[in-house]
Amino acid sequence: MIDADKLKELRDTHAISEEEYLEQKKRLAAAVLREGRRAERKNGIVYILLAFFLGAIGIHNFYAGYWGRALSQLCLSVISPWFLFLPLMMVSLWVLAEILFVNRSADGKLFEGSRRIVWWLRIATVAVLALGFSYNGLVVDEAGVEEVFVY
Repeated sequence: MIDADKLKELRDTHAISEEEYLEQKKRLAAAVLREGRRAERKNGIVYILLAFFLGAIGIHNFYAGYWGRALSQLCLSVISPWFLFLPLMMVSLWVLAEILFVNRSADGKLFEGSRRIVWWLRIATVAVLALGFSYNGLVVDEAGVEEVFVY
């Protein structure tokens, strides 16, 4: 693709018509805009990993540009010890919902990155939580008898 200066030179030397010049100029502008948008998009894989590991303090929302959400999650996590950690439980459910359903950054642009990897990360998150909540303790005493107790 040619640049804007070369395009003007071709028009000025009458190598291309005015209509062709305008068409090429539109194509060049569209390509520049596409390239600019591509550079500004956030990665969905990074968003989900940040949410999984640092979601309680809202780091993933700072990354995506959701400053209000991020500050709310951070404040709720900080005050959580004074309220029997109930706010932290609410934030955890909130983060799980964001992992599963958020696909855009704050400026409305879709996350970039492999959609397949994003879906696998979402499935893995649900699987890890399901395994964590369904854990049963298994104890074997001296006689070799297995005792199962449920938390």
